[in-house]
Amino acid sequence: MAPCRLRAVNELPTVMPRKRADAMVADFDTELVVLVPEARLAHLLDEGLSLVLDSCDGVTPTAAVITEVVDATGESESQVALWLADCLRQLADLGIVEAPPLS
Repeated sequence: MAPCRLRAVNELPTVMPRKRADAMVADFDTELVVLVPEARLAHLLDEGLSLVLDSCDGVTPTAAVITEVVDATGESESQVALWLADCLRQLADLGIVEAPPLS
């Protein structure tokens, strides 16, 4: 695994970050539309980002999310961890979670 990819996995938070309290979420089948009032932006999240955002409560262990996705998809733990790190980075970049999940 490439060093930067390994670093992303190693820097995953112990617990999932918390969704911003002011973010408004509308559910459309397997996708979510999230309005971030402060930024005056709405974001359409795909099924993967929607699944991750549903786990962003500030208490769910990150390892539990990885295990759930591994069990559902059959992907390796390292691949799921990379995917999760990318999803958390995207949610942080969009301003949907309270704090950046990765340093």
